[in-house]
Amino acid sequence: MTVPTTPDPDESPVDPDPTSGADRTSINGPEDDASSANAVPGRRRRYLIVAAAMVILLAAAAGILFMIQRDSPLEAAREACGAGRHDWAMLGDDGRSLTLRSVGEERTGLKLEQLQCYWTELHVPDAVVAEVKVTRALDGRQSGEWEDMKASWIYHPDDGLQMIITLSD
Repeated sequence: MTVPTTPDPDESPVDPDPTSGADRTSINGPEDDASSANAVPGRRRRYLIVAAAMVILLAAAAGILFMIQRDSPLEAAREACGAGRHDWAMLGDDGRSLTLRSVGEERTGLKLEQLQCYWTELHVPDAVVAEVKVTRALDGRQSGEWEDMKASWIYHPDDGLQMIITLSD
């Protein structure tokens, strides 16, 4: 028959699982104490790897969010080139269209240097710029396309150039 005994308060219980975080005293002696001491840095290493992975994922998510929320190329061009008066370079359609109005004989508007700034910022091909520059009032509305944009324009000496640039879908 076995006699029940009460545990001695001076004795600490032995935890056979070295990763449990409890007392790391080993039944088998000092060799196991050394291996369980090495388990802590391994666990820290895993935590550091997980933390580093989370930082990388958060940075990637922030980059994607930044790219989604950035200005459209039309908005960026307007910021870079200026607008003069508001009606000389008007953004519309939530930044998906830009109307440019140049100076004419009877009207104020963007000067040629400002138009050229927009064309440079928006990477308008030289062929389209050349077509714009030779447009006459009798030619009516003209158009051109490049990359992910398209433009249409009319010209009259009295009113100057009116050009509408839109982002393609």
